[in-house]
Amino acid sequence: MDCMKLKFFSLLFLVTLIRVPAQAQTPEHPPLFNADERRIITITDERRNAARLLPYLASTNVRTAWRAAIGMGNIGDTSVRVKLLAAFLHEQRDSVADAEAFALGLLGSSGPIYDALTNATSGHPTLERLIAIARTAPKQDSSSAADIVGQLFESKTIDASTAAQAYIAFALRHETGRNMMKDLAQLANDNSSEVRWRAAYALARGDDSSDLATRLALLRALMIDQGSPNVRMFAASALGRLHNASADTTLTQAYRGEEQWQVRVNILRALMQFHRMDPMMFGIVRLAVSRALRDSAIAVQVGLVATEVVEHFVVSGTMTRKDSSTVRTWLDAFNGTDGRNEEIDPLVDVHLAIPAGRLETPTLYDAIQNFAQYNTPEIRNIAMEAAGTQPDTTYFSPILVSMAAVGPMEQYVRLQAADSIWHHAQHIPSLLAQMASNHTDDLFRGLVIHISDADPDASVVTTAMQCLQDSTVINTPARRAEAVEYVQKYMREFTQPQTRDQLFAVVEADAWLGDHSAAADSILRVAYDSANQWRDNILLDSLTSIIRRIEGPSAQLPARLARVSHIDWATLENMPPKMIINFEHGSITLRLLTAEAPLTVLNIVRLTREQFFTGNPIFRIVPNFVIQTGDPSGTGYGGPGYNIRSEFTPLAYNHEGMVGMASDGKDTEGSQWFITECPAPHLNDHYTIWAEVTSGMRDVLNRHLGERIDSMFPYH
Repeated sequence: MDCMKLKFFSLLFLVTLIRVPAQAQTPEHPPLFNADERRIITITDERRNAARLLPYLASTNVRTAWRAAIGMGNIGDTSVRVKLLAAFLHEQRDSVADAEAFALGLLGSSGPIYDALTNATSGHPTLERLIAIARTAPKQDSSSAADIVGQLFESKTIDASTAAQAYIAFALRHETGRNMMKDLAQLANDNSSEVRWRAAYALARGDDSSDLATRLALLRALMIDQGSPNVRMFAASALGRLHNASADTTLTQAYRGEEQWQVRVNILRALMQFHRMDPMMFGIVRLAVSRALRDSAIAVQVGLVATEVVEHFVVSGTMTRKDSSTVRTWLDAFNGTDGRNEEIDPLVDVHLAIPAGRLETPTLYDAIQNFAQYNTPEIRNIAMEAAGTQPDTTYFSPILVSMAAVGPMEQYVRLQAADSIWHHAQHIPSLLAQMASNHTDDLFRGLVIHISDADPDASVVTTAMQCLQDSTVINTPARRAEAVEYVQKYMREFTQPQTRDQLFAVVEADAWLGDHSAAADSILRVAYDSANQWRDNILLDSLTSIIRRIEGPSAQLPARLARVSHIDWATLENMPPKMIINFEHGSITLRLLTAEAPLTVLNIVRLTREQFFTGNPIFRIVPNFVIQTGDPSGTGYGGPGYNIRSEFTPLAYNHEGMVGMASDGKDTEGSQWFITECPAPHLNDHYTIWAEVTSGMRDVLNRHLGERIDSMFPYH
């Protein structure tokens, strides 16, 4: 970053620190959240009894009523369904009624709710109400549910855009009506490219593959659609579902003439739905890899997807002996040691080492040795994965010995690789004998038990505890006693919120070990108290089950504490509308969606002001899907040491540049977040949307794995 740019952003940062609280109180600048909204947000965050929000649905303030409905859906208390439905049926304000329908959809499948929604929506259909019908439809009614959209579209009661978006909701739930595929074919010929890509997406996600097989001519036409790359992207995905010769020819021919990299990525992924890789497919895979040059981040992404295709077919076991020989010879040229393909990005080269390992290419050992010595940890990690494919002990001892020389980001990957080799050896007596003779078997067993003592990082502890739950590792009473001793030690040590994931992992390991001792019971009860203080219901569920396994099903446990929210309203009311993310090369500007996801935005902004994200690597890139960061450890296991609540709203992942929170399920968000590289409707209502990219999308697409955030801060 040049000096002027640095000074400019430094000035912006200083400006964001200036507070003008009085501004929010003037008549010209009313509060962002009124008093009722604050109560609703607090109740929702604490996941209290959703019935407390019912009175707010009748508020004359539309914003208040809307937020109450959204809150009820997020709390997830199905006991309020009937009263929420009654409010919806009497509601005259469209935005509030749509929010109530959205909430009913979040509460899941229900025959009576579905019937009432269907009857009410037929007279006044909106997109949110149709989506709610899809979400509430019982399985036995799924076909007739989709037919509702068809009837409304045929009568011109809803327009093409509404029909296409509604059909996506049904397709994602594998609900296919009698006329759905016919309507989608019609929508795929609409004048609007926005309608066409949604129709193609629904065709790709729908459940009627027999009907799709009759739409080959349509899909071929969509593959040359010049209105939007999105249309061609999802048409390629739909063609992949056909996995026949005609679809194969269409896709491979389209790839060679396609200029948009996102479409090429989807074509490559579509190939993985076929039963085997034929010469035409192998030809475009080779083409994709040959273009993955070191100086092109986007070409590298395409090349990485091509490596996935090769790995898929090698693992599938569907390659003929001749095909395997051809692929094996080709893979051998990417070892990084003999000058062949040296112009190809090493990240692509090293990914090819994984299928090369499965086919045992002649120079595999040289390739792994070469990549294992790179300065880039991401490349070293993939080299370890390649080593883990080998059914021999060549790499086993070096991996174990190298553990002390690397950090957590590499330790957990090496532990996974060693575990993979270990499992290979269990089926090869000669390898087991070799491990026993050089004592690497006992070295591995001891490492699995003890490594969490030396490195308590969440990724390492979680991986070690997973490896430990194996009767070939814990193979004697003495080894079990040793494991129990250390697992109990870990349970006593992992008592802080920041080590919650480690505690969860060792508690699960203790349960597998069958430790029913009084000492374990005492430690588990202390852990229960800690989890209760953290209001961690997932951990509490696990601990409750284990304690009752020891003490009996009637064991009495302390009542679970209610979550008490302490929301910084002053910061929320003065929240800057934008955020900038700077990298060494390039920057991205976001619009913060504070009104829709207030507590998520508050959490992100607080973390930015603590410099939490500075230096965080981009640890995950899924080409033409997402880039992900927000974990200082770069392992995908890290976070801030606490969870925040999900905040689902009707906001949708309908275009590239949507910014969402990563999670392991509802209400498990922390600090990890992602930016989408294409429309991704399947993420809707599963991942909180808290911002969208307003500038710098090209910089999103040009990021490299392992690249670090230079700075990140909100500004006005």
